[in-house]
Amino acid sequence: MQHIQQAIESFIKAGDNSDIKLMEEILHKDYQNIQDGFFDQQGIFMISKEQYIEHIRNKTFGGKPRTISYDSIEEKGNIAIAKLTLESEVLRFSSTIVCVKENEKWEIITNIPVIEKK
Repeated sequence: MQHIQQAIESFIKAGDNSDIKLMEEILHKDYQNIQDGFFDQQGIFMISKEQYIEHIRNKTFGGKPRTISYDSIEEKGNIAIAKLTLESEVLRFSSTIVCVKENEKWEIITNIPVIEKK
């Protein structure tokens, strides 16, 4: 369970610190961010690893420290599902993060954030 939490916290810190190198390492090659709405736009948005990293690079996403509060982590073999709350000064994220273990390494394959302004 500790390795799963480390992977999740690396993902969160990479976003908070706009750390592209760490983000490249922690995201699975098939990563998807799935969210309902994109700032003022309505609808479901599917964001690939490459697009997500580009959003971090150009500061559309990330760059602000957040606290992490785990609601649950469920591990089933090489898949883990975590539910957590992240909070910055202005936003609250209720996220479901799916991790997979390949080649003895846990990576983030899916993030489903529900984002609300505080």
